[in-house]
Formats: sequence, C-alpha cells, structure tokens
Amino acid sequence: MRRQGALLLVLAGWATGSIAHPVTPSEELRPPVGGAPAETRQIRVEPLGALDLEREFSALQGRELRTRRITILPGGSVAWHEHEQRPGVAYILSGTLVEYRQDGAGVRAIERQAGDAVFESSGVLHGWRNTSKTTATAVVIDLVPQGN
Repeated sequence: MRRQGALLLVLAGWATGSIAHPVTPSEELRPPVGGAPAETRQIRVEPLGALDLEREFSALQGRELRTRRITILPGGSVAWHEHEQRPGVAYILSGTLVEYRQDGAGVRAIERQAGDAVFESSGVLHGWRNTSKTTATAVVIDLVPQGN
C-alpha cells in the first residue's frame, strides 16, 4: 500500500509539471492528422533558464531565448501543433520518440533517438509520441515572446 501511495505522488508530480509549464502555447494547437497525437499527456516540463534577447540585439525587443527539459513517459505525447514565429531546436538526450511532422513533404512519422537535433521553424506542424517502453528526454531551446 505504501508503494501505491508513493506512485500516486510521483504521477501527481508529472501531471502538475505538465500543467504548470505547458509544452506548446494553446493558440498553436491544431486538429491532428496522419496519426499525430491529439493530446499532451504523461510529460514533465522543467524550465532551465532564459536570456533576454533585447539586451543582446535591440531588434529582438520583447523576445527571449528559452531552454527547457521535456520528459515524456512511455505512452506519453505532445499534441499536434504549428510553430508560429517560435523557432527552436529539440535535442534528444535519451530514449526514442516518434515525431509526426508536416513541413511541406506530407505527414511523416520519423523515429528520433538520443543524439538527434530536430529543428522547428514557422509553419512546421508536428507532435511527439513515446511508443517505447522507456522514458525519453529532450532539451528544447526556442525563441519566444518574453514571459511565455
């Protein structure tokens, strides 16, 4: 019984992490196509820091360079969404993920693994699914409006 209670606390922490720090802005979510995930679930988002870019380049007023660690449990997913002036790169640290991606070549399911760098630019539609039996972790660095 004690282990079940501990497991519930761990799962509650995962849910809290995904709610407190959303992976994608709600305005970027799109209806899924081609087998892409419809919902974000079983994830944890950890902010790692941000840099105010206006201090570096005055033309980038109101923008920051943000870094997050995103962990997706087995069976977890990041919902289908479209990047809108939020360029970034996801570097897969561990595990394997399937990225459903539409970037002009039709919807493709691409297996991504540790060591892969995945670039995300305006107009890219994509979502992630962990179909493996192990946790997958990525560091995501993106350019966003301050306070996002």
